[in-house]
Amino acid sequence: MKKKVFIYLVIAAVMINGVYRWAEKTSRYEYQRQAGDRYTSFEELKAHEKDSYNIDYHEEAGSDCLIFSPHGGRIEGGVSELVRAFNDDFSTYLFEGRKAENNSDLHITSTNFDEPLAMQKIKEHRYTIAFHGYSGDRPHTLVGGTDRRLAKAIVRSLKKSDFSAELVKVDGKFAGTDSENINNESQTGLSVQLEISTAQREDFFEDFSYKEREDTKTRKFYRYVRAVRKVLEDKC
Repeated sequence: MKKKVFIYLVIAAVMINGVYRWAEKTSRYEYQRQAGDRYTSFEELKAHEKDSYNIDYHEEAGSDCLIFSPHGGRIEGGVSELVRAFNDDFSTYLFEGRKAENNSDLHITSTNFDEPLAMQKIKEHRYTIAFHGYSGDRPHTLVGGTDRRLAKAIVRSLKKSDFSAELVKVDGKFAGTDSENINNESQTGLSVQLEISTAQREDFFEDFSYKEREDTKTRKFYRYVRAVRKVLEDKC
């Protein structure tokens, strides 16, 4: 009798766990719909947006770090330029929106972003450094990720270079610590995520328009890149 009760309890626990996982995934899906993402996977996006995006991957031999963003080009302005600034020493990946308008349609949140090349290359590197943009009217950077030591070091380096920055709490918004976040699919599972405000990204260019950004980088842009690079050189 006791053995049967034990078996029933095990079965019940498994069923409850399964329901919980289903509910968790369903709630994430619904959250993304409510949050405004048009697509919840790359295959879904690809089926509707054939010529609306560009994928750019640069392989740097010996690089343990992959510097990347799933929201480059016209999705989150200024992010592509930052990622490409690391091309000389690190591997980089960019998913870039290039529509004339409505590039927010191409935004897939990091927990859902599953473009095959990105998934492959992230798994081939030991660490990931992700650049993102958020809407904010003061120059500021929110630094998160699973590698808390490296994230803290980047915050310190940015502050020493006269930039406003803070470490995001592990369970905070923009934390980048979710196990399903593509940032955390690297060989070690260690990542850093930099969320950069609109105002800060605008400060990096004399002209923030898509076509002019590349040729109008300011001193702040290069100072910011140096501050991050200085920390990564010891890690990657």
